[in-house]
Amino acid sequence: MRPKILVWSCFFICLLSGSAAGADNAESADKPKADSPLLRKTVFGLGLHDTGPISDKQENGVDPNWELQFNPPQWKWWRWIGSPYTIVGVMANFTGATSQFYGALNYEVSLSNRWTDPLTFNLTKILFVSVALGPAIHNGPLKKNEEHCKQTDDCGFGYRIVPRLFGEIGVYFLKNQGISFFVDHMSGAGAFGASQNEGVDHVGIRYHYVFKTD
Repeated sequence: MRPKILVWSCFFICLLSGSAAGADNAESADKPKADSPLLRKTVFGLGLHDTGPISDKQENGVDPNWELQFNPPQWKWWRWIGSPYTIVGVMANFTGATSQFYGALNYEVSLSNRWTDPLTFNLTKILFVSVALGPAIHNGPLKKNEEHCKQTDDCGFGYRIVPRLFGEIGVYFLKNQGISFFVDHMSGAGAFGASQNEGVDHVGIRYHYVFKTD
């Protein structure tokens, strides 16, 4: 799976979903509020490749990130698990390192409350934190030389699909736009019995565009 394929696939998804969301917004003026569009937001960002709190820095580059976030379904059991947003996205590397296409459940929480808002001069009204967990499919090597792996920790990923953990803190502005700082980590964490288990981290910034606000 080449990085260009990942990038162009996600790019066309963004275009199609954005057009659909725009059409939904135009039609929603005469519809009940409950008829929300499928797409909640789109996100664009840049991440330093294999840079992070637990990175082994075996790869490098600056990876563009495209992501789509969807509004949660109104199912009762979905509300029982906290009504997370579903997301799909891509982190593409153009220096020959590992690219990834991912999906996840994303929980976003506002930092606004009646105690911190006055203390921060209402800054917490626009601050948010989000975490996400889900699978990622990558194009990195599954296995490398065993002896070299033991000596340098430069190993393969073990499996083509591995878990990805993500967190960010950000701020919204102009009602439907935002900017955030993020950290992510993709690896199997040795949980699936693979003899080799490489990991990749990113740290970076992202721009958020929310298609519909209350």
